[in-house]
Amino acid sequence: MNMKKTSAIAVLKTAVVVFVLILPLASCSFFGLPEYELSITVGAGVNGTPVSSVQVLPELTEVEYAYTPVNSLHTVEVISNGGLAAETGTVTMYTNIALVARLIDIRAVWNISLHNSDSSAIDPFTITFAGADILGGTFSDSRGYNGTWDAASNKININYSNWESYKLTGTLFSMNGTWSNGDATGSWGAEKVE
Repeated sequence: MNMKKTSAIAVLKTAVVVFVLILPLASCSFFGLPEYELSITVGAGVNGTPVSSVQVLPELTEVEYAYTPVNSLHTVEVISNGGLAAETGTVTMYTNIALVARLIDIRAVWNISLHNSDSSAIDPFTITFAGADILGGTFSDSRGYNGTWDAASNKININYSNWESYKLTGTLFSMNGTWSNGDATGSWGAEKVE
């Protein structure tokens, strides 16, 4: 009889130990797909789906997104975990993802690189874009030159008023394009100073 009682207690102890060990694993999705958090922030002036929310989704879930500006003159940028992404696309849940859809606002300091048509470089400089609106304003560069800029429908124009007749045109989303100064031409690129 003692042996049966001891045996039952041993089985009960073993069951409790197994339960205590398995319980934390069950709460971590050990017996199923892991889950990750998708945090979506949609800024003012942007339409699209999914809307601002926080969702917990199983691993490998694909989430389609698409965003457009309310004002067609504005341009939308999508940031996925800190990196630039297209306005429309898909994210796959294999980690926590923060997705931000917002209007592009270039009013800041940018490093500018210019290259001649023969690919030789012109000394780099910085430009500070300012203005009351994200569609245009004035700028000054680190060399003392200045002018006006406009940015509409994913196109940017930078027109110098006191550096010969330099004009830079390009794509707002990628901040690069071509420049001209009379017959001279080349390419340019810009990176925001963090």
